[in-house]
Amino acid sequence: MSEWVLDCRGVSKSYDDGALNVQVLKALNLQVAAGQSVSIIGASGSGKSTLLHILGGLDQPTEGTVSLMGQNLGELGQKQLGDLRNLYLGFVYQFHHLLLEFSALENVMMPLLIGKKSKAEAETAAAEMLEKVGLKQRMLHRPSELSGGERQRAAIARALVNNPKCLLADEPTGNLDRKNAQNILAMMLDLKNELGTSLVVVTHDDELADRFDRVMLMEDGSLRDR
Repeated sequence: MSEWVLDCRGVSKSYDDGALNVQVLKALNLQVAAGQSVSIIGASGSGKSTLLHILGGLDQPTEGTVSLMGQNLGELGQKQLGDLRNLYLGFVYQFHHLLLEFSALENVMMPLLIGKKSKAEAETAAAEMLEKVGLKQRMLHRPSELSGGERQRAAIARALVNNPKCLLADEPTGNLDRKNAQNILAMMLDLKNELGTSLVVVTHDDELADRFDRVMLMEDGSLRDR
């Protein structure tokens, strides 16, 4: 078993745009240890979200390899990849992507039900995670009845309910005001410490980024420690 939760080596990504070949990522290397928090900052369009999608197996690199818990993602079929993601990864985005017709509790239960847990097990685990994120009194509310900060807390609970080895978050506070953003980030870091989950967060907010173990700068498709 690899010592790294995520191990990204020599990763490049390019797209053909008509006659042009656009290189978004250039031979990146990134290793994430168990329980480590990494923030990735950089200008819009610098490739941050593309890298996060590749780390999560949602996109394939043009060159290079990404391994999750020692398994090379490029060698897996779609079903194996889906199973590995469900087992080891959680995802949080700028927009909560909660299902509007379901309660917060039902939304957080979804990954467990997909993973073939019983309804009773899923409900118990989802309720515990919603309590951890401060939504004990709001778990039967639908997303339309929650504030922006509460919706993002529910989305984080959903991402963590499987106790993943790594949480990937793309601008998770980008839609929130400064106070809510700081509260959400503090909660994510507390949960990371409590659960032992690695955390990789893309953000444009330097002040929030500074609270992570490692701050990396994405510039012109290259990644380096800031």
